[in-house]
Amino acid sequence: MGRYKLPKEVKDLRGTTRKSRENTSGGWLESASSGVVVPSDLKGDAAKIYKERVAMLFAMGLLQPIDVDALRLYSSAMASAIKIQKELDKDGFTVIERDEDGQLCKVSVNPLAKVLKDMITTVNTIGSQFGWSPISRMRLQAIAKDDDKTDDFNDMLNG
Repeated sequence: MGRYKLPKEVKDLRGTTRKSRENTSGGWLESASSGVVVPSDLKGDAAKIYKERVAMLFAMGLLQPIDVDALRLYSSAMASAIKIQKELDKDGFTVIERDEDGQLCKVSVNPLAKVLKDMITTVNTIGSQFGWSPISRMRLQAIAKDDDKTDDFNDMLNG
């Protein structure tokens, strides 16, 4: 399988347009905007989250084919975190063990709490890579401002 073809608009923005290589079809970017194909292993909440995040990345102009695996992991971890949170809300964060007489033997942390913590860490790590945390959005905005300054400097040099 070859590389995905980029639409002319993207090549224009990058400054890599060539008449001999002009692509008239939208390629993967056009298909991403028209209909999201959810990986077959994602079901329920994970599929819904995947669709929402793909649409968000597309709107921001950040969607790349290489991001599919990270989005799959993000969606799965987020759906798992939501499911585990619901179970913990129902069962509680502590597990109380009693002996045959009903006497309290042991109180421990629900093992699902550790799994939830791991899922939240995964979601935060992957999400920050896509700019879905306030700090990472600020970094992206700072990079965009630096790019604007560079363009102004290049314009001044080039006349």
